[in-house]
Amino acid sequence: MSFSQTFIDLIGEINSYESESSPRDLKVKEALLASFDIDPTNPIADFKDRPFNFKYFTGELAWYLHRNKDIDYISHFSSFWKNITNPGTNEINSNYGNLVFNEEQFGWVVDSLRNDKESRQAVMFFNRPQFQFEGNKDFVCTLYANFFIRKNKLYMKIQMRSNDIFFGLTFDAPFFAFLHQSVYHALLKNYPDLELGYYFHFVDNIHFYERHFDLAREIVENGIGNNYSLVLKKPMLEYENGSLHLTDAGIEFLQRVDNAITQEKRGEQVDYKLILNDYFQI
Repeated sequence: MSFSQTFIDLIGEINSYESESSPRDLKVKEALLASFDIDPTNPIADFKDRPFNFKYFTGELAWYLHRNKDIDYISHFSSFWKNITNPGTNEINSNYGNLVFNEEQFGWVVDSLRNDKESRQAVMFFNRPQFQFEGNKDFVCTLYANFFIRKNKLYMKIQMRSNDIFFGLTFDAPFFAFLHQSVYHALLKNYPDLELGYYFHFVDNIHFYERHFDLAREIVENGIGNNYSLVLKKPMLEYENGSLHLTDAGIEFLQRVDNAITQEKRGEQVDYKLILNDYFQI
């Protein structure tokens, strides 16, 4: 099943759950304790009424690879983040690259599975106790990613406390697919016949906001757009000898996105899907 169809099914599941709430006085339709699986090579939801935003995904991925919590970079791609900065700063907590693209998280997962192919300890943590403070507007949605190898396939489970399907899941799924494939490529050196298994997504509260009620109905009525893949051709991260660093492809990707920002500031047009296509099979 394509992720676009899974997304449509989630709209139906949320509607049929018949629950509405208003956290922070923002009305949502919601469902509790949802789970579904995603083919990590097909994690893009694209619809006739809401085409996938390749520009934002490219910018967000580059921002994560830069591992910079400051929002100046990502603000070129979306104004969303400026509303949830930490008090008195220009920073947020949810730069996922800052949280897991390091030896303590990414490195721990790879080392755990290199040392024991059947390990049950290959976990990356996203949310942290340090984010539990009064006035925090960016309480990280993702709790952890758990990686495990069974029947010679690398599987990944993502556990989230909360997930908005439009602003969150739409871009979370392809990023987590990238993370899954990045760990997979790191392990191929040890297990050259390893296969890529499914990615399982678990959410305690999955929802969409009132501003998207009409769009959700239109998507269900008018259907799927393009069936895009997202297969990593050039790994951007390498973990060796206890050190995680960008590959040449990762460095080049960041340079190209940085240059694209400069081009757009000069009023030039940029095809972000074309940039991605050099690193992913789309």
